[in-house]
Parts: sequence; structure tokens; C-alpha cells
Amino acid sequence: MTTNYSIQNGPSKFDLMLSLFDGTSTNPRLVEFHVVREHSVSILVFSVLLVGVQREDGSGESWLFTGHHDGKRVKGYFSTKTRRGRVEIQE
Repeated sequence: MTTNYSIQNGPSKFDLMLSLFDGTSTNPRLVEFHVVREHSVSILVFSVLLVGVQREDGSGESWLFTGHHDGKRVKGYFSTKTRRGRVEIQE
């Protein structure tokens, strides 16, 4: 089962980069996504340990990501230009 969320605010491109290259296994660098579940108005904050990021297109502002939140796998799309996107949590 998966749960979909809409990202309302997320990390900068710099924070995205640091989360992948600056953290260690004993001191991971997490990124925060402010999200809203579909058909809801409550904003939740997800701290995500990113394990992969790839370019979605050639703009250098659109990204596909994978990671973990509270022991669950996550994947999604995120724009560092608008700081919006979507995330799917696999239950």
C-alpha cells in the first residue's frame, strides 16, 4: 500500500546536495519536506534520509528521489525552483 502526499515546501538545491554528500552512516544529513496528504489541509513535516537523486529533465531544477522516512521507503518528484512536488510513502 502507498500513501501519496503533495510537497508544499522542501529543501534548496544546496541542502539536497549536502544530504547526499555530507552525511555519514553514523551522522546522516536529513532533508525536510512539508507535505499535505491528498484531500487534507494539515501540513506534516517529513524528515527524509535520501539514498538517491536523479535529474528528471535537463533544467537542473527537477529531481526524482528515493529515500527513507520512519523506516518506510519513499520516492517522489521535487522541483528546487518551486520547492513543490509529490512524495509516495510505501507502507
